[in-house]
Amino acid sequence: MKRFALTVAAALMLSACATPVAEAPAPAAPPAGLLGADNPYPLHPINLRRTTLVVRDMAASLAFYRDALGFDVVYDQELTSPGLTSRHGADGQNRSRLVLTQTNSGEMGMIGLWQFLDPTEKDTAPAGPADFTPGKVVLLFNTTDLDARFNAAAAVPGVTVISEPRERRYPSPAGDIIVMVSMLVDPDGHTIELNQLIFDPRAAN
Repeated sequence: MKRFALTVAAALMLSACATPVAEAPAPAAPPAGLLGADNPYPLHPINLRRTTLVVRDMAASLAFYRDALGFDVVYDQELTSPGLTSRHGADGQNRSRLVLTQTNSGEMGMIGLWQFLDPTEKDTAPAGPADFTPGKVVLLFNTTDLDARFNAAAAVPGVTVISEPRERRYPSPAGDIIVMVSMLVDPDGHTIELNQLIFDPRAAN
């Protein structure tokens, strides 16, 4: 019994003198949107899932977004929206067609095309010019084959070309970000910036 007590005491003494093993520090989370990070799209309480464009002619819009730019159609249904009292048409139901498109992600960055099937005078009026004033929106898309996408988009009936692809440099603390930039207006008057990234010094560091 005495020998057992000594063994226990020795074990307790060694335990008290032992240096605890330090836990490895948790890896630091990458800054939001940092190019080259393992997760350039970290989770946040809110994300921009979709931009929905009200259009006049679904066929013309699909020729631009699906056929020329290469978006995939993932939803295409007719709906009613009787609660939109400012739009009440012939039967008060506000019949419409909603088409949802996407490219690389089904969770964010989708484009919705929404055409009301009982058009009002405002729906049939010509689109206003791209004048870059408050209230206007510019949609920016990146592509890896700018020349082909731009030429296909510019050939869609009703599309207006603002500027053909040309090099533009955006300053950053790491150096100039080099982008080929082009701008068009879709058949409904939405301004589109269609770009291809050439070099980003932030990703190289």
